Amino acid sequence: MIITVNSFLKKTLAHLKLLTLFLIIFSSFYLLYNVYNINILHQKYITTLNNIYSGARRFSSFYNNTETVTLEKGKYTFNGVSVVVDSTAHAKILSTGINKLRSQINKFADNNIWTIAVFETSAQYSHFDPLRSVYLKLYDHVVLNTIVKNEGLIDTYQSFYGCNIKLTDIYTEQGTKAILRTIYYPIYNDKKLDALLAIDINNSIFENILTKYNRNKMTIISMENNNLYQTSRLLPCSEVDPINLGINFYNLFKVSFLPSLLLMFLYHSLTRLIANKKFILRYDQMTHFYRRDYYENKLLNQQNFNLLIIDIDHFKKINDTYGHEVGDDVIRNVAKRINNCIRNKDIAVRWGGEEFIISFSKMNHEQLTKKAQQICDSISLFPILTINVTISIGGISATNIHFNKAYKAADHALYHSKNNGRNQITIV
Repeated sequence: MIITVNSFLKKTLAHLKLLTLFLIIFSSFYLLYNVYNINILHQKYITTLNNIYSGARRFSSFYNNTETVTLEKGKYTFNGVSVVVDSTAHAKILSTGINKLRSQINKFADNNIWTIAVFETSAQYSHFDPLRSVYLKLYDHVVLNTIVKNEGLIDTYQSFYGCNIKLTDIYTEQGTKAILRTIYYPIYNDKKLDALLAIDINNSIFENILTKYNRNKMTIISMENNNLYQTSRLLPCSEVDPINLGINFYNLFKVSFLPSLLLMFLYHSLTRLIANKKFILRYDQMTHFYRRDYYENKLLNQQNFNLLIIDIDHFKKINDTYGHEVGDDVIRNVAKRINNCIRNKDIAVRWGGEEFIISFSKMNHEQLTKKAQQICDSISLFPILTINVTISIGGISATNIHFNKAYKAADHALYHSKNNGRNQITIV
């Protein structure tokens, strides 16, 4: 029982070590894969925003080439876009451009555009898609100029390489409690600020991009506090609220455990399959002695021999009397008893149906004779399956001799044992 428990503990410990090894290997490669993809994901955020920025910049061309119409004070709707006029004004009807802008940037923003608004610096009228009351309360002429100044958007028409557009920090919109970021783009004409384009984007756009990326690339990148690996990068034309991406240890372990477990079982099954394959090629399935076709070449390369040839007496009679299944069981039991008499380093070969060769190392003639008698007695003294079974043995102890000659001499000795009444040993 103690041996069984110790064997179980050893196997369990070996499996745990193997699982740990595969877990370390798999999680390390998977971690590197995720780290590599974090850089790609950051670039994806940059590309997404740059595409939105590009659409916003192209809107100025539409704005500058749109004619004005006279509108009285009030609220109007053109193509789904609301226009709020505070006092009679010559207003640009920008609904077509705003709709095109939304359609274009939604391809990149995955429909996370919250609001598009265009505010005239005169504050006489503004465009909203959609119209929400919070805008009517927050924006006037003074606020617009303050925004432009605070966001560093004054005279951006002079900029060739810098950001002439601005992404704000994260804020919660009053009333809706939506978490947003706003893109501001000032529209200048003749060095004068004519309008301010404001595009509110739901901050969940970044989480949505992350979720899709993780699903498509089978990654576990997270925006949460990551204790294993983390990077922090500002988005284009932004000075606050960087995007934090990283890998959490628990998520890595959780994802890596099952594949590592499967790899362990696969490795274990494969090694067992290979071991079984090797065993089948090397060993006889009935006796677990070496197969003749496997070991004969090794014997042919030997020069010193302490060799026994063992043959079961009257084996054909056993088969004829009790059947081949009983005959096979007799062979198995004889092999077990032989095996109990020899050392681990001794070589046992099933040479034929009921014939075996045992090769011993470092034995003299006297020791070989005693060993042969021990094997012979182990078979004859106790019945096998209620059958009195005996064996005959022929052997040789010689040096500097070829296997063929040694085998022939041992075979002659075996026949001497057979012809002399069986259940005997003859060593030459």
